[in-house]
Amino acid sequence: MMKSQDAKTIGVLGFGIMGHTWATALLTGDLEVHVFEQNKETIDKNRGRVKKYLQRLVEKGKWSGDVDATMARLHFADTEHDLAKAGIDVLLEVIFEDLVLKCETFKRFGEMLPKDTIIWSNTSCLDVEKMAEASGRPDRFIGTHGMNPVHLMVGIEIVRHPQLSDTVLEFTVGMMKRINKEPFVTDNVPGFIVNNGLIPWMIHYYHMLERGQATTVDIDTALKTSLGHPQGVLMLHDYVGTNTMVLVSEELYKATLDPRYKLPQFIYDMNEAGHQGFASGRGFYDWTEPKNPKPIPFAELVRKK
Repeated sequence: MMKSQDAKTIGVLGFGIMGHTWATALLTGDLEVHVFEQNKETIDKNRGRVKKYLQRLVEKGKWSGDVDATMARLHFADTEHDLAKAGIDVLLEVIFEDLVLKCETFKRFGEMLPKDTIIWSNTSCLDVEKMAEASGRPDRFIGTHGMNPVHLMVGIEIVRHPQLSDTVLEFTVGMMKRINKEPFVTDNVPGFIVNNGLIPWMIHYYHMLERGQATTVDIDTALKTSLGHPQGVLMLHDYVGTNTMVLVSEELYKATLDPRYKLPQFIYDMNEAGHQGFASGRGFYDWTEPKNPKPIPFAELVRKK
């Protein structure tokens, strides 16, 4: 088993909201990063964002690399097969949070990848052991849940399961430290550490807003100024995305039958209206001006665009 400092090449499956920030973080660890993303518009848009993120890290003194030389280590595969055969030491999956989709994907890649390649999944709530079994290499499959945006957030949730090799766990923890993250390890329980507690906490504040007990701004201000929360819970929702909140909450409710994971109806209404938060330009805040988001009154949250 190779040491974390000896790894050279990482494959990233998915270059969307999470995938491109993962790629940015991995590039800062002097790694070659090979990406497969089906949507060419997503590639064009997010490749430019990766370069801007690296430039900002340099400007803020958080990283001292050469931006152009680093961007030259970012490669794009034309097909899944090309990604699997790119000589990658690890495949990081960052696709939509759907267990069936992920298991089908891991089955394909498990058959295409060299037998020694490790697989990481960025899942935030799904059953890691089931995905590991689908991959055909459960001892080399591990959950690596990054916090959005990965290139700025320090924490990485490492999810182990009974069939995982201890050396793969050790390697993965070492790799996260290599890219200046602080990994923390959890068993494969519903919601792991972060979402197990975060989701009911967020739902509590959804209900407070719905009852008219406080406004969006007052809730987020309270959490930022009194609990040290960097964004506030409703702004966090907008970064996470309404569709993701629905998916994660439903998965946790199915796994536990715990009523604390049941969302209020207005979140489903926001989702149906397409108000996904930052990604769509509208959620609890209007993101027309990304640097100056404006809170939307509760009565207008589910209004069609």
